[in-house]
Amino acid sequence: MGILTARMLAAGAVLCWTASWFLPVIEHYSGWAAFRAALAGPFNEGYPGRGQESIPQLLSALTNVAFVIMIHGWYRRRVRNPAMFLKVAIACLVINLYWPVQMIRAGVRDGLLIGFYAWLAAFALLLALAAVIAVSDRRTSKTPTGGTPA
Repeated sequence: MGILTARMLAAGAVLCWTASWFLPVIEHYSGWAAFRAALAGPFNEGYPGRGQESIPQLLSALTNVAFVIMIHGWYRRRVRNPAMFLKVAIACLVINLYWPVQMIRAGVRDGLLIGFYAWLAAFALLLALAAVIAVSDRRTSKTPTGGTPA
């Protein structure tokens, strides 16, 4: 579980995330169009998801910003707090599970298309990357070596 594993997880996450922007997420919406709708929709008059439904939608759209920042930080080797990196990755994945939960609640089990699942996979891979970083950091910074205390 070294740097090669982390690189493969990061590359997979970026590949899935990038592909999801162009693949269909729901009928008549690519990932890019769905992002714009989730981000801007609650601010438009007559949008059906106004009110408390707009909060998780906005948070879900903003996880894309977090994704870019986190991948960029990892790539530039600027992850100063691996435990926080892990917590943010968990939060992003949980927030994005809002969509399948809402679809199931609405009785629309096949409404989410391949682009959504590629996008969700990107966040799952980001979470795996965060776990590898957190475990590696814990192992290297807390484990005594050569008989010296940590």
